[in-house]
Amino acid sequence: MGTQRVREYKEPEEIKKQEVKKEKEEAPTPTHIEKSSRPPKSRGKKWQGTSSMIEKGKLYPLSEAIELAKRTSYSKFDGKIEVHIKLNPKKGQVIRGSLVLPHGAGKEPKVAIFNPDLLSQIQKGKIDFDILLARPKDMPILAKVAKILGPRGLMPNPKSGTVSEHPEEVAEKIKSGLIEFKGDPQNNIHQIIGRVSWETKRLDENFQALYNAVRPYNPESVTICATMGPGIRVKV
Repeated sequence: MGTQRVREYKEPEEIKKQEVKKEKEEAPTPTHIEKSSRPPKSRGKKWQGTSSMIEKGKLYPLSEAIELAKRTSYSKFDGKIEVHIKLNPKKGQVIRGSLVLPHGAGKEPKVAIFNPDLLSQIQKGKIDFDILLARPKDMPILAKVAKILGPRGLMPNPKSGTVSEHPEEVAEKIKSGLIEFKGDPQNNIHQIIGRVSWETKRLDENFQALYNAVRPYNPESVTICATMGPGIRVKV
């Protein structure tokens, strides 16, 4: 009799590993498939028509930018002129402050001075004011409604000048053009400086006051536009 070849014994686990390895080797190499990007958001005909008046990539002198913002406004009402400033603050620097616009912002805000009767109205959600002023002694009481006022940006704050021993004087300043600015999470500020119908000089002076107030936060870029109109980059 011839000698019989004895098969090498393999553990079941080892056989399984070899089968998996073979499957991987035989499997086709996957090809990279590019994901189709969403088409850019289409703009309306009015926006496209007015944006064609703006030279792409150009930085316009302030007065020219204001005039262009007024001309490219396509709203049927007296729209607002907005300023958007990108800031580059130092580490730990909080973008927040207040200033007086020489000509106001085009709309006189409703100002309320805190009193005990106002507390119950706030708790009921009856808020009929744009700005709330308070004395330092009122702050512990206002803490009860901080969750209502805070999200609306109405909580009095010493840094914004809405907490004062003389709130009546602050109210008069607000009516004469005092505004508060605050940076968003991307370090931008957005502020209305007037109306489309205003003279360029008035808008120019309001802009200068705003820009001087945010200089300490290292402005990087400025864009001006009407409420309904394309943005215009400003050379400052």
